[in-house]
Amino acid sequence: MWWSKGKSRVTEGARALASPMIMSLEPRMLFDGAVAATVADTAQADSPATAEAVKAPTADQPVASKDTHGQADATPTPAPVAVPGQSVVFVDSRVKAVDSLLQGVAPGTQVVQLDASQDGLQQIADYLDGHQGISSVQIIAHGNAGDLWLGNSYLSADNVAARSAVLAEIGKDMNVGGDILIYGCYTADGERGLNFIDSLAQLTGRDVAASSDRTGLGGDWELEIATGNIESANVLSATAMTDYQWGLATWTATNNANTGVGSLRAAIASAQNGDIVTFSSNMTVQLTSELLINKNITVDGDLNNDGAADVILDGQYRTRVMEVTAGSIVTLDGLVITRGLVSGNGGNGGYGATGAMAGGIFNAGILTLNNVSVTSNAASGGGGGGGVTGAFYGGGGGGGGGLGGQGGGHGGSAGPGTGTLGGQAGGGGVGGYGGGYDATHMGGRGGTTTGGAGGVGVSYYSNGGNGASATNGTLSIGGGGGGAGWDKVGGAGGNAVGGIYNASSGTITIIGTSTISNNIGAGGGGGGGGGQGSNASNGGIGGRGVGAIWNKGTLLITAANFAALAGNAAASGAGGTAQGGGSTGTSPTAVGTIYNDGGVLNTAYAPPPTATIVIADTTLSIGETSLVTITFSEVVIGFSNADLTVTNGTLTAVSSSDGGLTWTATFTPTASISDTSNVITLDNTGVINILGTAGVGTTDSNTYAVDTVRPTATIVVADTALRVGETSLVT
Repeated sequence: MWWSKGKSRVTEGARALASPMIMSLEPRMLFDGAVAATVADTAQADSPATAEAVKAPTADQPVASKDTHGQADATPTPAPVAVPGQSVVFVDSRVKAVDSLLQGVAPGTQVVQLDASQDGLQQIADYLDGHQGISSVQIIAHGNAGDLWLGNSYLSADNVAARSAVLAEIGKDMNVGGDILIYGCYTADGERGLNFIDSLAQLTGRDVAASSDRTGLGGDWELEIATGNIESANVLSATAMTDYQWGLATWTATNNANTGVGSLRAAIASAQNGDIVTFSSNMTVQLTSELLINKNITVDGDLNNDGAADVILDGQYRTRVMEVTAGSIVTLDGLVITRGLVSGNGGNGGYGATGAMAGGIFNAGILTLNNVSVTSNAASGGGGGGGVTGAFYGGGGGGGGGLGGQGGGHGGSAGPGTGTLGGQAGGGGVGGYGGGYDATHMGGRGGTTTGGAGGVGVSYYSNGGNGASATNGTLSIGGGGGGAGWDKVGGAGGNAVGGIYNASSGTITIIGTSTISNNIGAGGGGGGGGGQGSNASNGGIGGRGVGAIWNKGTLLITAANFAALAGNAAASGAGGTAQGGGSTGTSPTAVGTIYNDGGVLNTAYAPPPTATIVIADTTLSIGETSLVTITFSEVVIGFSNADLTVTNGTLTAVSSSDGGLTWTATFTPTASISDTSNVITLDNTGVINILGTAGVGTTDSNTYAVDTVRPTATIVVADTALRVGETSLVT
């Protein structure tokens, strides 16, 4: 296959064709006969091609060896002349702000929105089979080097041969010499991308152009790589492309490895702000270190868009699963976050232990969980160090326990931390011992599946508090014990939360069918306070245990998701004792579900409904009408024509056939009007969802033009007195 590298001519001079038609392949519109007939009639009327010419064999496309030079250096076999015909744009459901991108699309263009729940490649083939006269197929979709996402199907250089029959049908149903233009990030990049484009050209028998760099925001709309001769023009308007604020990159993890080429970690590292990270197939990603997200991305594990998770992120009780940094805006969709573990270290003598904040997700950014399950994650706090100052040697706190033979926090040290005073490393699911002057007794014991014992105050030292034991009947974990103390307030035991920690800078929104379940957290014991004969220093407080969510920021969770919290369990560590007249440290109340630590909490969050409005025919003249589709983000009630402001036309009564999610009406333009800039505006405050939450603000449709002014004429006969043989000019 010969191909060219450089700026493709597809960005030059869009053809002047008839008015655009917008068609959705979702079931509610795919079988709308009136719309289908309108698009089909337009295509047939504007193209002279017969059915036989339209369904020409694929053998018309010459095939030659791949050439890595530019077009000027290639020696191509001449391609057939393209048959004049229609252009159709297929837009994948992942593409954001479609309405703005399609503003000003070339007249006569058919626009097809792919159904997210169906095979996108098959949808393209089915549409072309029913619409003759197509010479230019333009695809706007997310992708990466050598791959594309279309509907719920993943097409790549690795599986393209398996789709040869569908691709052959696509080529056969296009006009001879037709072009396929692909607008997606990096599709033709590198050897893999070139192989992918070559395969598409060979299997369809059509010329193909695609981008080898970033498309959309942060990139351009040029198609740098092309096979054959590309006669088609880009149908998008220059203004829409310039103003578009999204990229078209999707980075796909193709294996379940922790690191390396094709891993989720590599995909996240490659992604830029606004990109999507997804997966080539259902998989369980085996993590050995936490995933760090420090950019604005979506991680999509709902591969067939059915609202259920298809991908598991498994910490294997070796690591926290994920951290989202401050300032990042992240959406997780269709994922299971499971078997994450954080084991806190014990505190050194005189100091508190470190917290174990979230085995599942630590969030400091803006995070949305949509159809995400956070389940069976665990955390254990270390024990607080015994209260000592100066040359006195108390006991270090024990490390928090682990799970599944994995993990275990390091024990804290006492004094200089050498020899018997140094804390011991944890491992194998057991926290390390804290160090102590009397190592056998004074250091707190590490947690296991139960809490570690507090250090024993020999020689009149005070005892450390025991670590907590948390269990939900399936999982059990223990916090580390506190160290023995002498002359200072005991160190606090480490806090622990199993599922999610939301920092003060964080905002978490939990929607869809998300569940937070079966997570456990066990706090560490407090260090001992003043010893007998020393002073009245209090014992250290125990660490708080939380099962599901610890919130210091803003947490918004729907009532249904809040009700679905189940199986989460927690226990708090015991406070350290005091022998010299002080008080025993307190043991905070454990919280199995959500602990709101001074943050903003809404457990009945109901996001307002939003809408998109699409008028199918954007150029209307005398006698024409157009389908108008209003699609809401959820089922709404109370919607009527009174909520709509219609410019230069009228609408039939809006109606819905799917329970209130999608509404349609027919638009008829007003007579004797010529106006190129019109919109239909929805007052969102007039509609409410089933929970009674009203919409906010207004929503405009795409722009449409109305020209219903009937032409007038004047007729002038130059010579008003004519004799035999005379003529006159008539104007």
